[in-house]
Amino acid sequence: MRVALLLIGLLVSHMAASSEELLWQPEAAIVPTEVTEAEQRYQQHPNSLNHGADLIHHYLNWVRRSDSHEYLQKAKQLRSKLAEQPSANRNLNWLLASADLLQYQHQFTKASEYLERILELRPFHLQASLMQARIALAQGNTEAAKSRCTSLFGQHSLSVVSTCLLEVEGRSNQQLAAYTQLSDLQKRQPQNSEVDTIERWRLQILAEQALLLERYAEARSWLNQLPEDKTIVEEKLLLDSYLLETSGSLPDSLIADCASQLTDALAVRVALVQQRLHGGGCWVDYIKQRMHLRVLRNDRLHSADIAFYFTYLLEHPDRAVKWANINYSVAKEPFDKRLLIDAQQLQKEANQ
Repeated sequence: MRVALLLIGLLVSHMAASSEELLWQPEAAIVPTEVTEAEQRYQQHPNSLNHGADLIHHYLNWVRRSDSHEYLQKAKQLRSKLAEQPSANRNLNWLLASADLLQYQHQFTKASEYLERILELRPFHLQASLMQARIALAQGNTEAAKSRCTSLFGQHSLSVVSTCLLEVEGRSNQQLAAYTQLSDLQKRQPQNSEVDTIERWRLQILAEQALLLERYAEARSWLNQLPEDKTIVEEKLLLDSYLLETSGSLPDSLIADCASQLTDALAVRVALVQQRLHGGGCWVDYIKQRMHLRVLRNDRLHSADIAFYFTYLLEHPDRAVKWANINYSVAKEPFDKRLLIDAQQLQKEANQ
């Protein structure tokens, strides 16, 4: 199945430009209709927490596919504008949208406060519970994540609770067993024409677990079952499934033309291929400028991309370790740990 990358149809220019213009390039992709429709609904009810929450939800969905600074700022501004509404602390939709925005920015403690408020108002709220479990995993707290998953027994479907628990189990020394059970669970699900939110979540977990088990073709098989509007995380997993398997090669269909634009997380991976195969190229030049500016801005939200660049592409040991540590201090997922280990190994070899 052809997997479309999140490309934006602008010519990547390396001519002189201000740092602001280079780092925050204007939106070139057509913003999805659902985003503009959500904006129109909110404009008709500018004080509505429910419409505001819906708009933040659509903004974040777009940001997760485009890494759009503009729409992330819009979401943040909207949250700030409506946060003082008297009923904000009791509106479940608003609290959930705020928590999602905060956790996207790696403000996990603040996000958890919003989620706990939801669970005070409605114990066993599914989305809030799953988000809490996800945050706990990102912080490396598997016991807290397991506890949150377990609390859903008898309150929600067994397949949802099992998916939650098997993601947690996949972080233990029972990784293969968890992957096998989750794979069997997915295969037993009804075959629907569209992938719903829960199935999408399960497929992404399966792809991650397959990569950790070095089952690269299986990872691609799970990812290919996802809709074409993949998130950056899903596209990144696809690229990594090839990079980890072949030590630096990608199918031609996944190597973006220089007249395209990629989000940094994808561009740095394509640049790595160019560097390994050709010693350089348009994406190597492009990502060098992007990472230089992100470092100047101390851009911790993109610390994983910066660490990846210094570890695998530029191979600068001290900067690699610095940014891998910054990244791991916030996100303690398996791939964040692997990035830190590789950066430390690079530094060790340089000091020998």
